[in-house]
Amino acid sequence: MTMWNKRRVKHQAHTRAAGFTLLEVLIAVAIVAIALVTFMGLHLRSLDATIRAQDLTTAVLLAQAKMATMGEFPDTGEEKGQFEGPELARFQWATAVTEHTLDAVAGGQAVTVRRLEVTVAWADGQQLRHYTLEAYGVR
Repeated sequence: MTMWNKRRVKHQAHTRAAGFTLLEVLIAVAIVAIALVTFMGLHLRSLDATIRAQDLTTAVLLAQAKMATMGEFPDTGEEKGQFEGPELARFQWATAVTEHTLDAVAGGQAVTVRRLEVTVAWADGQQLRHYTLEAYGVR
């Protein structure tokens, strides 16, 4: 008895191997690199805007605190100074109080109005920024 070895032989036509060519990979890497550079630029702008907002918030709070220490009807004049503390070393303040007298209205007395102005200035890179808070006292 004779045994036949039956093997199926597949004849395949020349087909491309599955996968990516070097050119396709290089183009994909270039696209990803361009996208990353763009996103990094947006991220840096976002950080810069966050720091500016934080500085402005600090300046507003410092101006309010300085205004609160001046009292309701302070003496006229100007003063300058710096805030205490290492984290506030960049911030400086200036106050100005001016007085105006309003004429009497229909038999009333003259009214004295004092304008209180607090300006907080700070360095932001090469620029000097400032925030001014105004209030009025009447007597």
